[in-house]
Amino acid sequence: MLKREIAKRVFAKEFEACRELEKSARSASEPPDSKSPNLLISPLGLILNRVFVVGVLTELDSIGSTQNEMWKARIVDPTGAFTVYAGQYQPDASIFFSTVRVPAFIALTGKARIYEPEPGSVFISIRAEEANVVDEEIRNRWVVDTAEQTVDRLETFSEALASGYRGETLREYLLERGVSEELSEGISIALERDRFPREFAKQLRISIREGLKALDFEAEDTTGAVDQKEFVLELLREMGGGKGVDYAAFVDTAVSKGIPEEVVEEVVRSLLEGGQCYEPRIGIIRLVG
Repeated sequence: MLKREIAKRVFAKEFEACRELEKSARSASEPPDSKSPNLLISPLGLILNRVFVVGVLTELDSIGSTQNEMWKARIVDPTGAFTVYAGQYQPDASIFFSTVRVPAFIALTGKARIYEPEPGSVFISIRAEEANVVDEEIRNRWVVDTAEQTVDRLETFSEALASGYRGETLREYLLERGVSEELSEGISIALERDRFPREFAKQLRISIREGLKALDFEAEDTTGAVDQKEFVLELLREMGGGKGVDYAAFVDTAVSKGIPEEVVEEVVRSLLEGGQCYEPRIGIIRLVG
């Protein structure tokens, strides 16, 4: 099923919905043993152990001790946020987090981790292996590439649902249609687990569509609307958006200068979804870069 640990591209929304793939559920062609990697499976059948993500580093905290260094980070993409940890056993990532400044666009590779302290309470995170500062163009490229892969998987998943097959019959059906062995098996397992697969698929499609729209929120606007949005963005910079601005005060200032409140809200929402600004705390917005 999984021949080697390949770092998968996955959006935060799908990653957070992953659950542990028990070794007993793996393919007979890969007998489970103590050396088998810990795998997670998403509601769409994506099986993963390592991930490659690119987003905005919006929070970073040192949660360890002098003897045991540990960092906790929050990386945001257009669909949600990843929780990332790095400690003494991840020296490269720890050094990176000890020097990087928030906010920043970063690319990160790491291993997926799941913690379930009690039934119904599940925490998904990434144990960082390597991280680097990148620019907005690379982040946008990752979003587009990840969207393409996710949409392809959504299409295959929808086809599986429409077939009416389940279990081994579904796996064989997907293999005959050219779907990879790993995804065929993953979808078969996912459909046995999830009682409401269509709902998650629908929500993920919406998140992807909104995220892509946010990357170029001016594309379909008229010239007048573009001018208003540029004005709002420039006003945010002038009011100290790089350090953080009170959102209510910002809206009031923009409205006083003749910009409709709904336009201000639309621009800020687009900036948040596109990772160009974030909320370091409730009611405060801050530009990235």
